[in-house]
Amino acid sequence: MADYFVGPMDVAQFLDEFLPCALPPIPALPKDHFSAMPQVLLESDMYQPFIDLVQKRKLIPKYKIINTSNHPDQDMGDGWKLKPDPTMYCEDLDTTEKVTKFGELELHFKFKVSESADPFTDPKAGDDSTKWSFEARTKDGRKSRAQLAYYASEWCARQHRRFAFSIFIADRFMRFIRWDRAGAIVSERFDFHDDCQPLIDFLWRFTHVDDAGRGRDPTVRPATPLEVKHAREQLWKWRPEAERPVVVFKIPGVDNKPREFIAWGSMAYSESLVGRCTQAHPVFEIETARLYFLKDTWRAHDLGQEAKILHDLDSAGVQHVPKFVCGGDLSSDATMTDLFVPVEDFCDVYDKVDECDDEDASNRDSTGSGSVSSEVETPPPLPPRRDGSWRCGSNWNHITRRIHHRFVVAFIGQPLSRVTSSQQLMQVVSDAFTAHRQAYEMCHYIHRDISARNILIDEQGRGVLNDWDLAKKESELKRRRRHEETGTWEFMSCLLLLNHHSIHTIQDDMESFVHIMLYHGLRYLPHSRPITAISLIKRIFNDETVNDDGTRSGGVNKRAMFKDEAYLGDDFCFRSVPLQRWLVKARKAVLQWLRCVNPRKDDGDSSDEGDLAPRTAPLRSRCKLYTHEGMDNIFRNALSLNTWLQEETPVDVFLVHRTSEKHTLDSDYMDEDESMGNSRKRIRT
Repeated sequence: MADYFVGPMDVAQFLDEFLPCALPPIPALPKDHFSAMPQVLLESDMYQPFIDLVQKRKLIPKYKIINTSNHPDQDMGDGWKLKPDPTMYCEDLDTTEKVTKFGELELHFKFKVSESADPFTDPKAGDDSTKWSFEARTKDGRKSRAQLAYYASEWCARQHRRFAFSIFIADRFMRFIRWDRAGAIVSERFDFHDDCQPLIDFLWRFTHVDDAGRGRDPTVRPATPLEVKHAREQLWKWRPEAERPVVVFKIPGVDNKPREFIAWGSMAYSESLVGRCTQAHPVFEIETARLYFLKDTWRAHDLGQEAKILHDLDSAGVQHVPKFVCGGDLSSDATMTDLFVPVEDFCDVYDKVDECDDEDASNRDSTGSGSVSSEVETPPPLPPRRDGSWRCGSNWNHITRRIHHRFVVAFIGQPLSRVTSSQQLMQVVSDAFTAHRQAYEMCHYIHRDISARNILIDEQGRGVLNDWDLAKKESELKRRRRHEETGTWEFMSCLLLLNHHSIHTIQDDMESFVHIMLYHGLRYLPHSRPITAISLIKRIFNDETVNDDGTRSGGVNKRAMFKDEAYLGDDFCFRSVPLQRWLVKARKAVLQWLRCVNPRKDDGDSSDEGDLAPRTAPLRSRCKLYTHEGMDNIFRNALSLNTWLQEETPVDVFLVHRTSEKHTLDSDYMDEDESMGNSRKRIRT
């Protein structure tokens, strides 16, 4: 999570901002109480002396610090072994059998013998803080920062938290860190051997606030024995592989009466510490005796509420979308890291189409018709900024205010990879396309993340278009954050991959449906390139270039596939005749649109045949992708054919060729990039 650390904050301000509370008298200790820490050569020799000095003076009533450094968490799953430095637990927690429990951790400490391992560097008096690199670039500094981020990521993935605290110690120096889904605030470093009062204040305040004050989510509670019994009876299909507690989520109903839903484990959770950090849970409600699906996420403040979008779609009668039950934003539950980024850098981050110098971005209107609502939903006002005069750096547009969002729908689907035939693949994706069309034509929403993971199969074997969290009304797309990128890399349109400044249109989404069909056909269904299927998938869908400015682009190989029949060749075919006919027509439709919107040679195309179009490009209104109708007809015509294969067993080519690998993690040699945890393929804001 490089560039998401904001610091160095004054220690006194850190305590007052994040741990304000009325306290009983703080124990009186000499300022040099921790000078008794011995000078050691090994990090592990620092642990017990520190623990003894804390607990000797009863600085953490009702809590305890345990040396967990030699005890991997047995419940991590996936073969990973993570052994954090000493951690704080509630005093009554039983750690006799399992010493390390990320699911119960309250406060994390990270120790280093040398101050050279400090992951951050404070500017000196007189330095220009706007030009100062706060994140240390040394090998040891990067390693320390990566370890801190990885521990915090696992911690926040295993618990339901709004924020968390860590303490970093390097020799005689210490820093406080507060993590949330927007980033991390880091205190200035101080010598706790010479003056331990800031540490005493932190520990005393931390152990005297309530659970919510320490970062735990007050709307999630442990299940009762009866609720655990219901979970094991009703949710056993989705039982977690590793041990996970049964919990109860509280969500406001449509009449504001709280409803409670039991969850056991998660169908999906984010390993990233910052961002949307979505968790997905099958849940059971005792009152209605029904199963539901619960989504818990941290939405960017200027994106709409997915709960409201689903409610709008449901009210309009849009088919093949999840049926909304209840939920929305959790009141007053938002990140704080963003509040210390200056308002001029954080608020003024919208580009208008007419100010964009990219001709392609400004010319790619979805239809050019006047049927779309002109109403633009203005992002809600931001709260006042806090004092961030101490902050290093000047570019903070990537740090976004995030609001906790949770809702329930009456649908638990199966992934698209579970299709049983090419005909069902066509039907399921066609249903999702119908949902996309109706959402646009009835409610003016564009989905903006058409991907395989967002198309699900219902109990009748039909398709459902899920995950509307990035959807926007077309009129709202005229304004966007400068750093905003939406979609899932493998399935994004070639024009969006080639130029992330482009406005996301319905044509981009329609092209994504083509990529989904081709991807699943190559991966699961019989065709004429079985030997090279994996290579084809990687070359077409994973095409990526890192630019000089550090940004990524792609789409060159996808464009070549449409333009020149590259990679697949002109003799490629699926065994399923209807699927092959669909592919030929769909590829032609996409190529026609590419020729229309980009008739000139692209600057980045060095080939001799850079033109995407004949000399006279067709009018956009004649293109099959101008509206949904053309692609809809291609789907319907394919489904109407009676030549679908009757005996067809999908086989995953990746599963056939995959070799099992054991994952091991030596936390002392973790690279910073590995600590981010989020897939590089999915671009979410």
